Amino acid sequence: MIRTVKLFRHSIPAALFLLTILLAVLQPCPNPVGARVFVDADMVHLFSFNHPSGTYVFGLEPCLENSIQAGQVVCATNNKAASWWRINDDPGTGFTLAVREAKMSNAYEAATPFTLKDHPYIFGLHEAKGDYNANIWRINDDAKGFDLKLYKGKMSTNYVHVVSFQLRGQPYILGLHEKVGANIWSIKEGPKGLTWTLVKYKEKMSPNYQHLKVFYMQGHPYIFGVHAVGANIWRVKDDPSQGLDLVLYGAKFPKAYNYVLPFYAGDRPYLLGVASKNYYKEQVEIIQPMLQEGGPVANLVDVVLDIAGTGAVEWGKGYGCIWQIAGEAKSLSVKRISSKCVPISHRYTKMTAFEQAGKTYLFGIHEEKYANIWRVNDDPATGFALVYYGRNK
Repeated sequence: MIRTVKLFRHSIPAALFLLTILLAVLQPCPNPVGARVFVDADMVHLFSFNHPSGTYVFGLEPCLENSIQAGQVVCATNNKAASWWRINDDPGTGFTLAVREAKMSNAYEAATPFTLKDHPYIFGLHEAKGDYNANIWRINDDAKGFDLKLYKGKMSTNYVHVVSFQLRGQPYILGLHEKVGANIWSIKEGPKGLTWTLVKYKEKMSPNYQHLKVFYMQGHPYIFGVHAVGANIWRVKDDPSQGLDLVLYGAKFPKAYNYVLPFYAGDRPYLLGVASKNYYKEQVEIIQPMLQEGGPVANLVDVVLDIAGTGAVEWGKGYGCIWQIAGEAKSLSVKRISSKCVPISHRYTKMTAFEQAGKTYLFGIHEEKYANIWRVNDDPATGFALVYYGRNK
């Protein structure tokens, strides 16, 4: 399950264990001085969607409180956790809050946007026990709210990745199950509302993917995944009920990226790989609940406090690299085209991409609770540049 926290799920080396505890103590605290609070720095889901009234970025707030019960993180429920922001017509001038605290629980393991009849919807997979956890909302015509249109569609919580794709104007949801592979559902509008139908069950796919993303070539959807063997790409068959075709296997692609964001330039697909958060800090996030619970692990805090401030911990610098996807429909390749990756702070907690007026932009939430916007250069090989700095606003 996506919210399940297991100490060794990420295979923390024993030598790093003490260091991660040290970093938990020495994590730099956000400095809100001079910063305008646009978004919660701990948003658990962040993505863009297009609406007739403009481009928006959607975020879902995290759990308010965490505790560990039977090896799982359990959070206090907030039923008004959804917010979204409208990107200004000129993204270089930033964005404005459109909706705050819309009625949607923070207890969603996955959320993703899709389009039905040229209108945006939000899909959410709730963390509740049982097999009926799929919910769908329709963004209102004025984009100032949304309405629940499908409640408790049949889908369990045992999915490690959930993505959406469109084919011939029809939306689909693909869920990568932790045991049975990939399953695909179709979403249609019927006389009694939305229908939610499982059209493909047990498509062969390992659950061990760090990233799973959707991109399009000539309007057709593909699935990009980063695995221990490298990067794999599947082409969705013309009839999604027939599954996927593997068209690239084991391509060289770094596993160090925290974010992999598809985007387009001249109708060609690209990927932005961002290494934003320091690796050791990620390990800290895994054991943080243990520290909060107290006990023998927490007692080590007294030991490491003596070396706080000595410079023994160095927070790594982040960077972003551009990759191009090329080739024919059933024979693709992926290669890095950035001659030099672009430096970027490692202190971004969430990032997403959006398109506006034919240009691609990146949206990143900083630890200090402000957001920045970058524009991808007309020649993607040359990288991207900051066009909006939220801290000074």
